[in-house]
Amino acid sequence: MMTFSYKARDDRGEAVVGTVEAESQSDAMSKLRREGKTVTDIRVGTAPINTEAIRVRQASKQVKRDDVIAYANQLGVMLETGVPLSDALGAYVKQSRAGGLKKVVEVIDDRVTSGMPLSEALNEFPKVFPKMMVNLVRASEASGTMASMLSRIANYMERERKTVNQIRGALIYPLVMIGVALVVTGFLVVWVLPRFAKIYESREAALPVLTRVVLDISNFMTANWMYVLMGAAAVGVMLVWARMSAWGRRAFDWMKIKLPVIGPMFTAFYLSRATRTLSTLLTSGVQLLEAVGIVRGVTNNVLWDELWQDVEAALTSGRELASVVEDATLIPPSAAQMIAAGERTGRLPDVLERIATTAEEDLDQTIKNATQLIEPAMIIFMGLTIGGIAMALLLPIFSISSVMAGG
Repeated sequence: MMTFSYKARDDRGEAVVGTVEAESQSDAMSKLRREGKTVTDIRVGTAPINTEAIRVRQASKQVKRDDVIAYANQLGVMLETGVPLSDALGAYVKQSRAGGLKKVVEVIDDRVTSGMPLSEALNEFPKVFPKMMVNLVRASEASGTMASMLSRIANYMERERKTVNQIRGALIYPLVMIGVALVVTGFLVVWVLPRFAKIYESREAALPVLTRVVLDISNFMTANWMYVLMGAAAVGVMLVWARMSAWGRRAFDWMKIKLPVIGPMFTAFYLSRATRTLSTLLTSGVQLLEAVGIVRGVTNNVLWDELWQDVEAALTSGRELASVVEDATLIPPSAAQMIAAGERTGRLPDVLERIATTAEEDLDQTIKNATQLIEPAMIIFMGLTIGGIAMALLLPIFSISSVMAGG
């Protein structure tokens, strides 16, 4: 048996490298073909470590979505002014500052210069360029509309980034407030309150009920702080483990769309993201079945993923898109009716774009409503938490004069 190192593309068109044990090179090629790999290079022995490829992979992990948006915009502008693709890529490499995206584009420039289509070169970096962008570029290569398509891609990702930032902003505020409340409460209970209690211990005075309750909590946490931290860490690990498991992810995703306040927010977010992606793909000439397969990867929710799996199965069996969405509980009835009407009239991309716009407007309003509800809720929460601790501190002070006089 000999060891062969190879470079190939898998059944999704992604570049892969590795080694295989076989009696001969032809035997190795046959093994790789049975695995669904298209071999582009094969040789005897273990391939040396490609340090440059490793550096590029590391650099690709540092690329931000803002960089990709700017890259698509600049490349689109250059192509619209008549600059050839290879020259545009080279110009971007020369003009951009050192960074992760520059290293990635250098590799893409080499690939395109050697004759590889841009879509295939982009597909080598799935962590940098989303699947939707790769497919839209592939569609534009066939239709000769790459310049306008890159601008459309940039606009799409810009809207997507804005929506994601809105969701994050609405969720970060209450989390920060809860964190501050817990830190302040912990400081008061563990550090401040026990020093007040010493005054009463020396005077043998009875503490108020609220103060005794809070003091008991303080004594427990002070005496068992190690176990408390271990318990908190164990809960954190269990939550992370649950989130990574199939049932845990399903439970978390269910809560995202079913809980009050945040449920409508995530529903509008998933609906706008899915319909806008589908509209953009269909407008660009991507077939409906292929477009639905791409949309499955943009919602990032198990329940929505199952919905698009049902849609994909229905389309494969010859049924219509409306036959699934009209029965789906995740899609509002009004949106489902619009999709059905758009499919019947042949205006599905326009209807999906309108649904996405409406969903984004609903999302804006939902976030405003959520913020208006969250702010007073946080005030009440902090008032009850910190105010309760403060009251436990103040009640003994109100009677401290009588305690001191009793001495």
